[in-house]
Amino acid sequence: MNPWIVNPVWQNFSSLYREATAGHEAKTGMERSHHLTASLYFGISSLEAFLNRKMRGHLAATKSEQKIYETLRKGKILDKLKKWPELILGKQIGLQDETLELITYFNEIRGDLTHPKTHGHDIYEKLEQIEPRSVIEAVAEYMVRFHEAEGTLYPYWLFGWNYLNPRTTSYEIFIVNEQQFCFSLQALGFQISAAIRSKIAPWQAPYLGTYQGYSTLRQMLSEIHHCQPKADRFPLMPILCRRWWMPEHQLKCGHVTTAAIQVAKGA
Repeated sequence: MNPWIVNPVWQNFSSLYREATAGHEAKTGMERSHHLTASLYFGISSLEAFLNRKMRGHLAATKSEQKIYETLRKGKILDKLKKWPELILGKQIGLQDETLELITYFNEIRGDLTHPKTHGHDIYEKLEQIEPRSVIEAVAEYMVRFHEAEGTLYPYWLFGWNYLNPRTTSYEIFIVNEQQFCFSLQALGFQISAAIRSKIAPWQAPYLGTYQGYSTLRQMLSEIHHCQPKADRFPLMPILCRRWWMPEHQLKCGHVTTAAIQVAKGA
């Protein structure tokens, strides 16, 4: 089975990141509108897929499959966003009020784009005012804060980076574990002892388990303009890539200069 379709949260968030990045870099209004619209669809879909998966895990021990299906199908997205964390975790997540308001606003625009109720000009005016990267940030914050309240590590792909799984004639992306992600950060120049579990666990808790840690790593990764270096001895080894959706980038991904690596280490 295509690995892309077995994790809808990852699939939709990665698609959101791709579309929002393209929207931010778009040169024309038509392109920006297209990518922004797609960003809203993928962003809300990733949140609902995330909450559905968490609620399914919460109900699995006590409810039948039919009851679980009905709960997931009949729940409205805003109710899920506002009420389900407390139902699942027994407490609210530390989401900023303005972030929830922003997600609510994105969902409103998404709904009006799907089911226009006016001539449409007003909705597109609202769409054009959205900063594409704000959609990524709001959706990622919700998921990270949920994991923080849950006491679990958030997935590394919430940074928007993915692992290229090179083949002789093509590339795919796939999911790896958090320790492998730490090895990749080490290869990018971060001062992490990824191979020593006794040292990596205390590092993961604050950096891969809290929103503050997420914000710190996201800023550091945004200042790196190359991907994980390729190992000459292992040309088909999966590497962490920042522009994984671009075929022309895939061909040269991982080839960086010594000077670039030294800059990363200095960060």
